[in-house]
Amino acid sequence: MRQREALQIYLYKLVHGEEPGILAVILLGLLRTFSAIYAWGVSIKLYLYKYGILKQHKLDCQVISLGNITVGGTGKTPTAQRLATIIHEMGYRVVILNRGYRAGWQGQVGLVSDGQKIYMTVTEAGDEAYLLAKSLPGIPVVIGRNRILTGEYAVKELQAEVVILDDGYQHWQLARDLDIVLIDALNMFGNNFVLPRGTLREPLSNLSRAQAFLLTKVDQSSGDARDIIHGTLARYNDKALVVESIHQPKCFVEIEEWYKGLRTTNVALETISNQKVVALSAIGNPSSFEQTILDIGVAEVYGVRYADHHDYTMAEMQEIMQHGVDEKAYALITTEKDAVKIPAEFIHSDRPLPLYVLSIAVHFTEGYEDLMQLIKKVAEHKRETIF
Repeated sequence: MRQREALQIYLYKLVHGEEPGILAVILLGLLRTFSAIYAWGVSIKLYLYKYGILKQHKLDCQVISLGNITVGGTGKTPTAQRLATIIHEMGYRVVILNRGYRAGWQGQVGLVSDGQKIYMTVTEAGDEAYLLAKSLPGIPVVIGRNRILTGEYAVKELQAEVVILDDGYQHWQLARDLDIVLIDALNMFGNNFVLPRGTLREPLSNLSRAQAFLLTKVDQSSGDARDIIHGTLARYNDKALVVESIHQPKCFVEIEEWYKGLRTTNVALETISNQKVVALSAIGNPSSFEQTILDIGVAEVYGVRYADHHDYTMAEMQEIMQHGVDEKAYALITTEKDAVKIPAEFIHSDRPLPLYVLSIAVHFTEGYEDLMQLIKKVAEHKRETIF
C-alpha cells in the first residue's frame, strides 16, 4: 500500500479512537491543538468575507454550491449528477465546476467535457470529474482550483446560465446564490472535532450559512440518528430547508460494457441474490456501499477496501480476482467512482469472474417538491434579468 494512503488510514483510525497506546494519546493531544488553530483561522477568514474586507466574486450566471461540512463520502458525486440532470431538464445551460482532486492535469482551466466530447482521461481529470463527464452527456464539466477562473470560462465559452460548484461550501471566494450542504445520515457529523483532530472542515456553527440541507442514505440510518441530525441542524440553522434522499441501486453493468458506454445489457439486481460476492471500493464511506449490496439480498459480502481515490494497479486487481475465485464468489462488485480507476488491461482481460459496476440513482424523498421549487426559483432569477 502506498505510504500516503497508509498514513490516511492510520490518521482515520487515530481520530476515531481505534489506535491504542500512549503514542496515540500524545498524537491526539497535538491534533487537538492544531484543530483549535485551524478553527480560529477559518473563523478569521469568514469574518473577513462577511464584512467585505475580502471580496467575493459574482459570476454573470446563477451559482449553486453543493458541498459538505465533513471530510469523507456523503454521496456528493451521484447527487451532483442528479441535480445537474434536473436543472438541464428544466431547460437551463448548466456547467459543473469541479476542483479536479488528484488530477494529473495542472493548468488553471481544464475542459474535461463540453457536453459532447470528453477531452481528458481519468488520470488527467481525476476520478470524480471524469465520472461526472462520463455520466452526464450534454452537460459540460470543467476543472481547476480557482473557481473564479473556471466559472468565468463556463460563462464566456460554454454560455452557462447555471453552474454547480461541486464541493464548494468552503470555497468562499466565489459568491453563490444557493448553498446546499450534504449530511451523511450514517456518519452524521464525523466525530464532532474539526480537522485535523476530527473530520469536520469547519465548526458546526457554520452550518448557519446554508439555505438547504440534504440528508443522504437515510434508508440505511436509524430514526434516532435522523432525529439527532434534525435537532443539530435546527440548533444552528432553523430557517434552511431540510431534504432527505436515498441511494437506490438500479442495476449492474459488466465493467467491459460499462467502460465502452454500453448500457443495453444491464444485469438485474436479483442476479446476485443468495450469492457470495466481493465488494471492491476506494470511497469515503465503504460500509454504506457494502450495506447496499447486502440489502439487495446477497448471502455474504467480503469487503476489499482501499483509501479514498485509490488508483488500482493490474497486480492488485489480479490479486483481488484470485481471492474471489478462492472464496468461490459469484462476482466482484464495485462502484462507478472506482470503475474509472481500474486498468483497461484488466477490464479487457480474460477474467474468471464477472466484475459488475453497481449503478446507483439518487432519489429525493422528504422535501423533494420544496427543493425543486427552490432550485427553479434560483435558476429563473438570472433568466429574468436577461430577458
